[in-house]
Amino acid sequence: MDAFATAEELGARLGRNFSDEQKPQITQLLQDASTYLRDDVIGQQVYPPRTTTFTAWPENGWIDLPQHPVTAVTAVTRDGSAVRFEWRPGIVRVDGDGPAEVTFTYGYAKPPESLVRWACVLVSQTLTTLELNLGLTAGGLSSVSIDDFRAAFAEGGASTGMELTQANKDRLREQWGRTVSVGSTR
Repeated sequence: MDAFATAEELGARLGRNFSDEQKPQITQLLQDASTYLRDDVIGQQVYPPRTTTFTAWPENGWIDLPQHPVTAVTAVTRDGSAVRFEWRPGIVRVDGDGPAEVTFTYGYAKPPESLVRWACVLVSQTLTTLELNLGLTAGGLSSVSIDDFRAAFAEGGASTGMELTQANKDRLREQWGRTVSVGSTR
């Protein structure tokens, strides 16, 4: 499962126990929230770990790794032969000028707690609109009245559903996103 949080973690935060019938929906919503955070906000595969090989041309002997956090660099080769390398956070120094294939592992074994919390926040926002039978997002909804019940959303509903404010997106990108440029790949 690639979700940052589990139905149990969401339930603990909301003070709720989800039934067995509800858990598949909650799990899917948590996966959706995690995909949104990972792909649309952060732009990095933070969790779970992945191993990949990519080819890049070194610039002055250095290759920027295109993901972080890097937990291991297991091989650097050129035309199938091992190349001596030095690994530092986010970069690899290699001997020679030609393109090199770098095999590395990136991502955490456990999702960072702040991303667990944000996935739960996003699903909680979405659950509000689902439980009011308003769909996945309320868009421009400003209020709903049914008998003596009323729901009104701040900012005309702009923060309902799976959407973060720009300030929160910026904070998450700063904390978890890749801010240095990736070395040129050819």
